[in-house]
Amino acid sequence: MAGVSLDDLIAQVHRAAGADHLNRVEAAVGLAGGLSERADALVDHVVGEARRAGVSWTEIGGRLGVSKQAARKRFTERPPTPVLAANVVVRPRLRTCLDRAHEVAAAEQAGQVGTHHLLAGLLAEGVAAAVLDQIGVTAAAFQESSSRLFGPPAPGDGPPMLSPEAVCAIEAAAHHAQATAADPDRVEVGTEHLLLVLAFDPGSRARRVLVDLGADIAVIKKELACHLTLNPRRIGWRGKRRRGPACSFCGAAESAGQPLVHGPGVAICGTCTARSAQALERRTA
Repeated sequence: MAGVSLDDLIAQVHRAAGADHLNRVEAAVGLAGGLSERADALVDHVVGEARRAGVSWTEIGGRLGVSKQAARKRFTERPPTPVLAANVVVRPRLRTCLDRAHEVAAAEQAGQVGTHHLLAGLLAEGVAAAVLDQIGVTAAAFQESSSRLFGPPAPGDGPPMLSPEAVCAIEAAAHHAQATAADPDRVEVGTEHLLLVLAFDPGSRARRVLVDLGADIAVIKKELACHLTLNPRRIGWRGKRRRGPACSFCGAAESAGQPLVHGPGVAICGTCTARSAQALERRTA
């Protein structure tokens, strides 16, 4: 089966980063991470198709060279991960904040990193930290509000992994960055993009914490407007201007390989549908 050659990947890094060698290193790391995430998502998708077609775990495990128990555990218990386009790079400050979100969740002995943990992570550094500091959101205030609103977290068996809601928030931040990027070949996702998504999602735990702390969402909007465009053009999955329908949750474009389910004023793709089902299952378990 033909694949992407190393020369193609090198050329893509050079186009995205220009002649600066440090920028090339950063772009290569981001591209490698994106390739790994999309490879996992590809295998998950194909295994899911096989299961829906009636293929047993024994057959899938045999093809993968593992037991049916190992196959079931790998594909039913693997936490979701953000799937970012190849031209999308997560800025170092946002990576630091995401690492901090995992640390906050681990300190709580939570099984998952929720959107409220992402909000706590954004207190670490970057544009989002400056905005949150200006409106009086601190780590201590977050901890008090989170405990009051959500109570003790559901424990997990190992290190906390991203919840489906957190994954969707990170992907939505990436799509917003794509929609406003000056250079479509190199899209950088920063802390400001993630704060925008968290603050403007009325159903997220992050938004509930902000409201509980008395944060003025209008002030957040005003401050973020100094750093990014709040009303981007509609984009497709690869960051190009488009006019067709897209998923209302992640922004993925409708295509023959990815149909959308349409409702009154909204549409949802198969990936977001699956993640929504996972989130509901966890809440009712």
